[in-house]
Amino acid sequence: MENTKNQLLIASKGNDLYFQTLGHVTANLCFPLRNIIMKRISSFSVPFEINIDLSQTSYMDSTFLGIMVALDKAIFAKLKTHVYIVCPNEISLKLLKNMGLDKFLKIKDTPIPEDLVFERFDDSIDIDELEQLRIVLDSHDKLCELSEENQKRFGALCKILQNQLAEKN
Repeated sequence: MENTKNQLLIASKGNDLYFQTLGHVTANLCFPLRNIIMKRISSFSVPFEINIDLSQTSYMDSTFLGIMVALDKAIFAKLKTHVYIVCPNEISLKLLKNMGLDKFLKIKDTPIPEDLVFERFDDSIDIDELEQLRIVLDSHDKLCELSEENQKRFGALCKILQNQLAEKN
């Protein structure tokens, strides 16, 4: 049975992309998100925005938080624009602040347009185990770059993931 509670939804309007997270957002739900956006960055036409609505999010794991940082860094490096976090609810804002992301990511309280038609993001795209390891490592490396506290929190995990990648290569 499909889980309709924990979802990543996508919509577009003009050049802008909108994502809405529902319920728990974990690595498995967002592996394809990172790959698809990273591969399409060069095809985006400026100006554009990527907006992630966290108003209905009840949990985000560290991989998803790191993916948002990685996307923002990649998009800013190539196109000098940012990923915008839209209307984070109390739980989301607490998680962002806990990792120091409220100081890094651009947060806005302006609601997303009401006329958007969201579709379920296709999370069935097959991401092999090696690529999943790379994504999890990159996400946590990005979190570690933000603060010493995150380095203490995720440094050991990054070393374990680096060793696993080395063994599989």
